[in-house]
Amino acid sequence: MIASPWPVRPLSEIVELQRGHDLPSSQRVLGNVPIIGSFGVTGFHDRSLYAGPGVAIGRSGASIGAATFVDLDFWPLNTCLFVRDFKGNDPRWVYRMLDQIDFAGFNSGSAQPSLNRNFLRSIPVRVPSLEEQRAIAEVLGALDDKIAANERVVAALDSLAASSAEAAFTVAKVAVAQVASIIMGSSPPGSSYNERQIGTPFYQGVRDFGVRFPRRRVWTSQPVRLAVPGDTLLSVRAPVGRVNLASEDLCLGRGLAALRSRTRTPITLFHQLKSSRGVWEPYEAEGTVFGAVSRAQLGSIALPEVDP
Repeated sequence: MIASPWPVRPLSEIVELQRGHDLPSSQRVLGNVPIIGSFGVTGFHDRSLYAGPGVAIGRSGASIGAATFVDLDFWPLNTCLFVRDFKGNDPRWVYRMLDQIDFAGFNSGSAQPSLNRNFLRSIPVRVPSLEEQRAIAEVLGALDDKIAANERVVAALDSLAASSAEAAFTVAKVAVAQVASIIMGSSPPGSSYNERQIGTPFYQGVRDFGVRFPRRRVWTSQPVRLAVPGDTLLSVRAPVGRVNLASEDLCLGRGLAALRSRTRTPITLFHQLKSSRGVWEPYEAEGTVFGAVSRAQLGSIALPEVDP
């Protein structure tokens, strides 16, 4: 095997990470400044704290380590770590580099997953030259544009399917526990995580969610709680309520639950949950207290009934 010509350096020599700042919903004024949280842009404000471009990773919750890039000036929330200093590296390459690191093994939290920037300083990273960084970012950006175009087509088709399903909904409500079995996630040991496709695909939260199906990135050799094809995958930690469909057997982390239909086709349950966006708001608290929904709370959520 040919060794990489790129030198290995600790993460602390490549970027300076800093924790974001509180911005309660009551203090936000609608503007064009993106607010970055643990899972991406969560809203907009009329005032920025830092000049763009900006790169951040989720600091807590089910989206721990998820990377976000913005071109504009921005406001980073305290649920993320943002790059305060790129130290001469290309920001788009830094975004790609951070997004490829599996930060789950650097969790410094207890009850809730959390990253401490001091724990991340010594992570080894292979660093190409600035010219190579820019070339890598350009190629991957072009691929992203193609993927985004394909996902827009899928999203349009999914929207049509959702409209057809919602036409069958009635004003009556039914509790989740009445129509679905609930499997709450439980994360396997961090030492079992890998990106070498050994074991079972593993999803901690919404980081790898797609338009309808999640994208493989991490595997575990010691799966604990499993979902099966057709199960609806529901985020039970901020952002609560996002859904995808399982297309294969997969391992559920603590940020997800699998809902298995008791009464109808899996896709009907998927659309019942997807259409019920407003019911999750009481469990969300992005930027202040970490939002989550328990098994008991989830079972009592009211979904629209479907015409027999």
